[in-house]
Amino acid sequence: MIIKFLGGCDEVGREAFLVKDNNTNVLLEYGVELQPEILLPLIPNVQVDGVLISHAHLDHSGMVPLLYKFQTPKLFTTPATLDLMNLLLEDYIKVGKITRNYAEYTKADIMKMNKHAIPQGYNKRFRVGNLQAEFFDAGHIPGSASMFVSGSKNVLYTGDINTIDTYLVRYGTQKYPKLDCLITESTYAGREHADRKNEEKRFIEKIKEHENGLVMLPAFAVGRAQELLLMLQENNIGREIYLDGMGQKAADIILFHKNYINDADKLRKALREVNFVRTKKQRNKILREGGIVITTSGMLNGGPILYYLNKARDFKDACLLITGYQAEGTPGKKLLETGYFENEETRFKVNIEIQRYNFSGHAGGTELLNLIRKAAPKKVVCVHGDNTKKFANDIKSKLGIEAIAPKIGENIEV
Repeated sequence: MIIKFLGGCDEVGREAFLVKDNNTNVLLEYGVELQPEILLPLIPNVQVDGVLISHAHLDHSGMVPLLYKFQTPKLFTTPATLDLMNLLLEDYIKVGKITRNYAEYTKADIMKMNKHAIPQGYNKRFRVGNLQAEFFDAGHIPGSASMFVSGSKNVLYTGDINTIDTYLVRYGTQKYPKLDCLITESTYAGREHADRKNEEKRFIEKIKEHENGLVMLPAFAVGRAQELLLMLQENNIGREIYLDGMGQKAADIILFHKNYINDADKLRKALREVNFVRTKKQRNKILREGGIVITTSGMLNGGPILYYLNKARDFKDACLLITGYQAEGTPGKKLLETGYFENEETRFKVNIEIQRYNFSGHAGGTELLNLIRKAAPKKVVCVHGDNTKKFANDIKSKLGIEAIAPKIGENIEV
């Protein structure tokens, strides 16, 4: 079995790993790097028999429709991921046309992709050419999966994985097959998350400090926006809560796929009580009267949050509470470091309170090591991180397992 790395090496973005075995070519992920600039994965130089996608976020799925301009592989993912992918992929086209005057693929390519999709649930073997595959719950967002491929060797790719339960999803107990190779994400390798309950307490206390003002919560449309809604509900926040941007459609899709979340009734209740924002008039009313607004985008690189932040940057009673990962080069990262919002179009000082909270959907360093120890592979391959080489060395020294950090374009034999 040969694995070729087409992206996702020593970076968080454009995940793409080609598995070649038994005259079958399987592509694990085909994403795009969005920040600080758009970067595509390498194009497979073989006919791909099947594409397996772990979850809908664009760094894992964003270039899948591009494949269908050249070939027609079968697409395997969970039903929830397929519907959420469609939402994000169509938005990628829309944003591309606005910001760059083009996108790498069209809605027709997405339609072609869907015609070749074969949705699969968790813990059930299916065939991809001459290989077998299986999805395991990854606990990252609704429908997210770790992906197992079996042929002459057994390989598991964690995908983005979170072993700590959240309000929206839980990892549960996963029993993996015997593994020759584990490809692991490394987003928070070498770093530990703050205690989630303590973070939640600090977060809720800060919201209550601004009980008469404006609280802005930028959030990823898929996963984080719904998690925040449930968190506010659980803590009995009685203020007016607003949901703006693509998180609305994502919430509807997630609720439709209720088997992929912890408690559909709680999410349904939260969505009944939240105010959906769709117009500039509504946004201006929120700016005048205050409230809690959950809105895209999570890294401040687009979406309604830019309108709110520009208007509210000098308010006496307003705060911006950031709860998600901020990639290098993003406006969100720059704002945290400098106090200035900056993108290609504008730059301004933000004079309101800015706080960051850690509600990550990724496993921390200790959780990653515990997962690797439990999976007990013969070899570990570290991807999807900013310092994968150091993580590989940590795995070798702490666990005594062979570990490597490949480069883009490199092949390894399992």
